[in-house]
Amino acid sequence: MELLGRELVSKGHEVTVWCADVPEHPEKSFSRFGINVVRIPPSFIISGVDPVVSLRGLDPGEFDVIHLHDTLPVLIRKVVKKATKLGVPIVTTYHNDYVKATYAGRALKWIRWRLQGKNTLDLSTTTIALRPYFKQLLREKGANGRIEVVPTGFEPPVEVEVSPRGVPNGPFVLYLSRLTKQKGLDILLEAWTLMDDTRKLGHQLVIAGDGPLRTEVLKTIQSGTTDLHYVGLVEDEEKSWLLRNASALVLPSRFEGLPAVLLEAAWEGLPVAMSDVNGLGKFTANGGFGLSMQPNDVKSCIDAISQLTGADESTRESWSDAGRALARDYLWPNVANEILGVYENAIKQKFHSGVR
Repeated sequence: MELLGRELVSKGHEVTVWCADVPEHPEKSFSRFGINVVRIPPSFIISGVDPVVSLRGLDPGEFDVIHLHDTLPVLIRKVVKKATKLGVPIVTTYHNDYVKATYAGRALKWIRWRLQGKNTLDLSTTTIALRPYFKQLLREKGANGRIEVVPTGFEPPVEVEVSPRGVPNGPFVLYLSRLTKQKGLDILLEAWTLMDDTRKLGHQLVIAGDGPLRTEVLKTIQSGTTDLHYVGLVEDEEKSWLLRNASALVLPSRFEGLPAVLLEAAWEGLPVAMSDVNGLGKFTANGGFGLSMQPNDVKSCIDAISQLTGADESTRESWSDAGRALARDYLWPNVANEILGVYENAIKQKFHSGVR
């Protein structure tokens, strides 16, 4: 949201962000990069994830358009209700389809979608889907109204680069994301420990990031996996070095929207193995900048890594060229222009309907 806000401010627009004050921030109202930020203290937090807030003293009617970046939280639903009464155009971005493994989880997801998520989208003037896959999914889930396909953007890695401490000499495969099961890191760890040297072809595995599975990464290293290296949470300059020096990026996620690191890797010409969740594997393979692998599948992950490490120079150049060409359309200045077009159409639609 910050990167989009900065682009809009640079184009002369005024941007205000409302968010729950979690974790608590000393300043409740401030400006950053020209973006006005209002942090709303919650009265309590439902299940540790959904802050209950009040909009007392806040007026959605002061804005030309409201852009929501979720469908379920209390803050979102309260803004939708108040903005709808005032006739303010609402644009909502649908970022992700979260996968639930258990029957109870799937049932709860379905109930929340019918009672909350779908209602938010149906009250929105326009819905933004990140890719055609999500537009089709929303239609299948019964979402009504206007749906525009606009991807999330990305900012190129910084020019300055610094080698992180702990990176090995020689070629390496990279994992660069949060250390969680959602991102499939446990699948990658198992795949790497099962691979023999003939499939790794002299490559090491570098893991960068932080999260709940950090302990599992360290345990795997301590168990004797000497070709696995953990460099922790990296700064921007270190991230740039990793993307420019790795042989490949592996993203074995269980669910995703459109991860920025996928686009950053494409921009740097880095081949990617992406699990085919929410159509992302097909997006990668059809885009010509990497491979698709089955989600939650250790063997498929092993096969994908083997293909990346064993690719000849011609194949690697083809992946790199395709990634760089594809990534240009996803730069934030280009994406912000598309989103501005969505805002303008939403405003026209409301005025033509006679609501405002």
